[in-house]
Amino acid sequence: MRTLAAGLLLTVVAAACSGSSTADLPRPSRQFCEAANEYETLIEQAPPPSIADQIELLEEIAANAPKGIRRDANTFLDALRRVEDDPSIRDDPEILAAVENVNRRAANGCDFYKQSPRSGL
Repeated sequence: MRTLAAGLLLTVVAAACSGSSTADLPRPSRQFCEAANEYETLIEQAPPPSIADQIELLEEIAANAPKGIRRDANTFLDALRRVEDDPSIRDDPEILAAVENVNRRAANGCDFYKQSPRSGL
């Protein structure tokens, strides 16, 4: 139960790969994209990152989240802060939807899939 991200990883991957209507939205800020890219890199590590490390990056993501997903970013951040005390939140549909929205916006808005591996932003 070290990470919420481990339980949500399949949701994150599915969200990042699915189609969305974010193509018409303005590009998120550089700070948001950098933090989202660092978070994606972090959760791919083995062993899984600590919740504290994830929270640090999600605080940056939430602070710089585009207006349309700011609430979702804060929901995701709050869930990470609570998951050790309440592991049942991993299955909460509202939290899963928030994670999906944040990851979809980052993947599409920050052009993660158009970048060369390890190219940065």
